[in-house]
Amino acid sequence: MKYKPEDLTRLPRSVEYKNRMVHLIDQRLIPHEFKIIKLETVDEVAQAIKTMQIRGAPAIGAAAAFGLALYAETAKVESKEEFFNGFYRAYEILKNTRPTAVNLFWALNRIKHLAEEHREDSLNEIRQLIVEEAQKIADEDVEANLQMGHIGAEILPEGNILTHCNAGSLATVHLGTVGAVLRVIHKEGKLKLLWVDETRPVLQGARLSAWEYHYDGIPLKLITDNMAGFVMQQGKVDAIIVGADRIVANGDFANKIGTYTLAVLAKEHRIPFFTVAPLSTIDMSLKSGKEIPIEERKPEEVLTCGGCKIAPDVDVYNPAFDITPHKYLTGIITEKGVVYPPFERNLKKLFE
Repeated sequence: MKYKPEDLTRLPRSVEYKNRMVHLIDQRLIPHEFKIIKLETVDEVAQAIKTMQIRGAPAIGAAAAFGLALYAETAKVESKEEFFNGFYRAYEILKNTRPTAVNLFWALNRIKHLAEEHREDSLNEIRQLIVEEAQKIADEDVEANLQMGHIGAEILPEGNILTHCNAGSLATVHLGTVGAVLRVIHKEGKLKLLWVDETRPVLQGARLSAWEYHYDGIPLKLITDNMAGFVMQQGKVDAIIVGADRIVANGDFANKIGTYTLAVLAKEHRIPFFTVAPLSTIDMSLKSGKEIPIEERKPEEVLTCGGCKIAPDVDVYNPAFDITPHKYLTGIITEKGVVYPPFERNLKKLFE
């Protein structure tokens, strides 16, 4: 049975473009407050991405695309040359927000190339094309998630699933990558229990995943990250599914810090380990995970928790992501199907 987004979640889209403003759920406030904020400038959109008011690779890509749409509709210019000068400035501002999630660059480049291809059109036509393309990017993300949800539900075993960080509705435009799979298998009665890693240091699992899945009635238990191995050892996990911020040509992938640890533990306990991501997250220009730039964030995220100081002022290493080698992957769930090893050969087939 094929479901519609409204069959699977009660949540609204995490990011939308309406009335010349970017509307997004402020994820820093969850679970204490649910608030949709309205952004009116490119700088505000860039700041929202930098400060993780919006986060998750597909959601970041859509927000950046809407940032360009916002510029296109509101730029007060008298010539196409002036318009494109401002457009390129907006592009650079948005491009330099976060380095790891490839969807950001994919979305920005898609709109940039379209605008350049139509440079000879009228300025009003170019503005309209940019706005329409940004909306297409968002709508396509929802449709891709829905497809991944149905595909993932066909291959995952019935039982208990463990996930890390937040690859749910809040990390995408709607439904989620992992979130769509979980919502479909829950709808079909195949999900007995969802184990949710809290995901230190920013607690996206505890604050966001636990909140949105509980909101949609999915049975779950929240655990600290260092409990996951013991839960596996007890035989309480039947499969692990995580998101991805960038997958490269050989199948290595970047995801929230702690994912690599889960992959190693999954292999030790012979548990299927999948990542779920749209084609826009796959970067075939990089050969291995060693080439993926890893964002390092502020020490305060480690030195504090919920605004409270939990450590003395010592040196901190705070990579936001880690790299999981492809040898630990059972498969990659995409909107075009499941990719199994050998990844280097089979990922190419997705783009043929």
